[in-house]
Amino acid sequence: MRRFIQLDLPPEPVINEKCVHKRLKNSVCDNCASSCPVGAISFGFMDAKIDNELCYQCGNCLFTCPVDAIENIQPHERTYQNGFLVIRHDEPLASPEELIVWHRQYAIRGMQIPEPLVDKWLPALAALNLKLEALQEPIWSLTITKPAEVDSGRRRMLFRQKLDSQPLDSGKVKTGLNARKQFYPEDSWFHIALDTASCILCGACAKVCDEQAIELEDHQFSLDDKRCTGCMSCQVVCFPKSIQVHPHVAKNSEPQNFHYFDGTCQKCQLPFSAWTAEETLCPICAQHKQQGWL
Repeated sequence: MRRFIQLDLPPEPVINEKCVHKRLKNSVCDNCASSCPVGAISFGFMDAKIDNELCYQCGNCLFTCPVDAIENIQPHERTYQNGFLVIRHDEPLASPEELIVWHRQYAIRGMQIPEPLVDKWLPALAALNLKLEALQEPIWSLTITKPAEVDSGRRRMLFRQKLDSQPLDSGKVKTGLNARKQFYPEDSWFHIALDTASCILCGACAKVCDEQAIELEDHQFSLDDKRCTGCMSCQVVCFPKSIQVHPHVAKNSEPQNFHYFDGTCQKCQLPFSAWTAEETLCPICAQHKQQGWL
């Protein structure tokens, strides 16, 4: 009887329930899809999926997901030596978000790239150096190398060639925006912009923020860009559209603090918060008065 070998295939990549698309029906977060070079990630109503037929597990999405919702994908293992990331063959292209973790986790300060692959890697290296300049970090240098010559002679000679060459170190970097925040605790990657003229201080943005980047307490409305991972959930739940989140790299980011006051509405007698102590109507009654209902 012929025996068949049973192969255990690796689990398919999935996006778990932490994904903001699966928690907020109007979510606008598309970080993973924007970073995917093959368009393997799609969104539906309160859903997000990875097409296993398209995905070749480059790992770019791992470094942009704000909530670490992607499973069964591992970051690519890369080689390095003497402070240089060494590219030896046509491996998956690293995103600037991945390279900036290499900068701190392994103290990498440059790249060695064989001549035929330079054009492929230059855009990522240039984008990385722009981020490093904004963070006042040393930029990476580039060393162009010739393609390694392969000895097509006897196997013994090829084996000797491998023994003579100095072995390279290899490793992977930590993934996720929270991991990046651990390496750059005083710096920020996003900016939270607040329009106080339209904000009604309802507090919905603070309640939906998992990172405590937005807080309302002790009469202080605090926005801490260092904590923000760019999920834009605050932007989605803000009814008057008073809050916006933009990608922005900044060094030594300081929280923004806005003072607000407690008040009691003269019409409905309910407590509310206001930007000035002179406010006498809560936001709902103020809107009703503006529309001529009061």
